[in-house]
Amino acid sequence: MKIKARKPKAFPGFSILELLVAMSVLALLVMLAAAMINSIQSVWKSTSARSEQYRAARQGLETIASRLSQATLNPYWVVTTNGNGQPIRYERQSDLRLISGRAPDLTGLAQQGGAIFFQAPTGYSTNSSSRLDAALNTWGYFVEYGDDAAHRPSFLTSVGVQPRNRFRLMEFLDPCDNLQVFQVTSGNPTYTNMTWFSTPLGTAENRRVLAENIVAIVMLPRLSSTEDPTGTALAPGFSYDSTATRSDEKVNPRHQLPPIVDLAVVAIDENSARRIAWGSSPPDFGTSALFQSPSEMENDLETLRSNLEARGLSARVFRTSVPIAAARWSVEQKN
Repeated sequence: MKIKARKPKAFPGFSILELLVAMSVLALLVMLAAAMINSIQSVWKSTSARSEQYRAARQGLETIASRLSQATLNPYWVVTTNGNGQPIRYERQSDLRLISGRAPDLTGLAQQGGAIFFQAPTGYSTNSSSRLDAALNTWGYFVEYGDDAAHRPSFLTSVGVQPRNRFRLMEFLDPCDNLQVFQVTSGNPTYTNMTWFSTPLGTAENRRVLAENIVAIVMLPRLSSTEDPTGTALAPGFSYDSTATRSDEKVNPRHQLPPIVDLAVVAIDENSARRIAWGSSPPDFGTSALFQSPSEMENDLETLRSNLEARGLSARVFRTSVPIAAARWSVEQKN
């Protein structure tokens, strides 16, 4: 019997045209995937960099809140007498001070936003051999604009790196071994001038950069919501001075700390900062017309943010409320 050999089964193949089409589709998919990955990386890098920049703003706000929560006036009571030497009443007195308000009014510089200065028992001294735990320091916070010549390492100047103009959140510290406030208030409780911080503020060693690209800081001292539901009575015009006397005993700040201070910082990212930092004078964001009335604080913050974004700048507002532990608000008497 004759057996026929089986022919191998034929399998269909790909034509050159089909291979070319498949390779083209594959190349297109690879290009799309590469573009997508590159886009994701760019967004991630941009977001990560911006997050790092804004982290400095958040940390700056937290630092201010931490220091401010420790503010103290350490008040004491004295007896007021009449012309015949007869006691009339007890009055609060203090050699310490807390003042906040518009930065140009307090510092004399063309700055934006607010400023605040106060004492806290933080124990910092320039004398490292002395143990001064809980000794008093004067602290202050404000925003300034200018180049970084005073804040950069000296080697950068020697190699020809040009100064950068930036907005900066500044921290002022008067060390306890040279505390100015007692030099002017000790034995003079009626002293109301501002040399207790303005004089040491002129010393470069007492100032440091807390965060860059902070275009404004706003402080609103206020009573609790129970005592003042509107939050506007204690600091009209955003100004508070512990040496001031008012006729209304419910909002009389004389030698008293505000129970709460609302804080807000307005920050921009580094790319935005590069676009506006060409001149030696700070750009005008319309802040001179803002922050006049505490009742408009929310609207003013939104207006400032809108003004920044209208100029193509990326801006964010960070906020917190700081209860001052040593505040013991009293309306028992006015003095």
